Amino acid sequence: MSMALGHFAFGAAMTTFLITVFVPAIRYPRTLLLVGGGWAMLPDLHWLSPVFAQQLRAIHQTSPWVDLFWFHRTLDQLDTGDSKAVTAGFLILFILTTAIAEHRSYRTPAIVTATYNAVSNDDTTE
Repeated sequence: MSMALGHFAFGAAMTTFLITVFVPAIRYPRTLLLVGGGWAMLPDLHWLSPVFAQQLRAIHQTSPWVDLFWFHRTLDQLDTGDSKAVTAGFLILFILTTAIAEHRSYRTPAIVTATYNAVSNDDTTE
């Protein structure tokens, strides 16, 4: 099982990447990256749940659908020893993707922003 912090960092990094590449003009991107990190941790709910803990744990360990939560099951299978190095790597990935996203948001030329907004406005009027 991978550490919870590793799941959060990986989910937040992947969400940051998707937001930066596919929807750069979205409102509240930093809030969404936190939601993405939380989404990655949802399969570990069995650790906190006062009810159905055994059933949730069984789903967590056996269902391939758990990979919808930013590859949660796959990460748990690849990192069976709660490796601090793997978690540190995911944190570094998260920091790098956040830095790139911030750099991009401050460096996007006005013409690119105007073109993107014009195209997205044309799509909504159809």
